[in-house]
Amino acid sequence: MENLPLERLINENFIYAKVLHYFGVEYYESRNKTLSEICEEYKLDQSDVIEMIEKGVNGNEAQVLDLKGLPTSLIIAYLKHSHQLFIKDRLPYILKLVGQLTCDKEEGLIQDLQVILPMFVDDFIHHIFEEEDKLFSYIMLLDGFVKGQMPAAKIASKVDDFSIQEFSLHHGESDDEMKGIRGITNGYQLDAMTDLKQKVVYQALASFDQELTKHAEIENEVFFPRALLLEKQAINKLSAGLGLN
Repeated sequence: MENLPLERLINENFIYAKVLHYFGVEYYESRNKTLSEICEEYKLDQSDVIEMIEKGVNGNEAQVLDLKGLPTSLIIAYLKHSHQLFIKDRLPYILKLVGQLTCDKEEGLIQDLQVILPMFVDDFIHHIFEEEDKLFSYIMLLDGFVKGQMPAAKIASKVDDFSIQEFSLHHGESDDEMKGIRGITNGYQLDAMTDLKQKVVYQALASFDQELTKHAEIENEVFFPRALLLEKQAINKLSAGLGLN
């Protein structure tokens, strides 16, 4: 792969574009050069670049079963880490790619993406901050109370005012946040598409969509069941008067 043109490599796997972006290489301006030529020009260690590409291709996502046995604090830490990746890495990269689109043949679609995507990002970041500030903080209080590390006085009013069941139902309604973008891109369909920039955008969007689906699966199958159990245990403990200090 070191001696193949970047355009061919990127057409086969968009990860090349993402990794080159990480190393400060504008792939489109260098699309006719080989990976070896790029590494020499930008003074990059070719083995480091290839290693990062292979990691991106193979993936190292946590699985649901891997997380179920972890303490609540580590589950939340994992989710927060994913949120930071979305906000600081995935979304800025996609926003930059979409901002660079100038394909005249699909001008309306490109303009729609350039308007809708920033709105989606703003809503998505607001959703994440709300989840971390309200829900995650509440769950950590519940966890501390159930473990006997938190006085009842600090948790009682919050249990009365907050319902994880209601939050999870609302969360479920907004899980498919990419639906609108998926719609205007025809499900990120690449058939007959010839513009390399648009291909990279569609593939980056599709990858992010898959990451969100996996993230939602972990929240729905690991985090929310744990949160509901903690809330039930805390309510039972309060009812029995065992947490009073």
